[in-house]
Amino acid sequence: PTPPPSTAVVRSSAMAGAPSQASKALAALGTGALACGFYFVAKPKLEELLLPAEQPRKLHYSQEDFSPSSQFAGQRMGWVYKLDHRGLGYYRDLCTPQE
Repeated sequence: PTPPPSTAVVRSSAMAGAPSQASKALAALGTGALACGFYFVAKPKLEELLLPAEQPRKLHYSQEDFSPSSQFAGQRMGWVYKLDHRGLGYYRDLCTPQE
């Protein structure tokens, strides 16, 4: 007859026994290396994914940089047609270098 489960002997490996000081030290070293790897590799990537992205700088156009237009009247070099804080029309393209 087999003994009840509470008294059954569990055999895990041929080297079963209490962990030695050396195996404890190696486990602690491995844990430290894993934590160090997380801090230097995974943490910046997680922050990049979880933290809010830096908001793009909002452009404020002066009156000289805006030409109102209720309809698109074709391309104008150095200008962008869009709806922004001054209304619908052509705005000077401040993102491209001026000649």
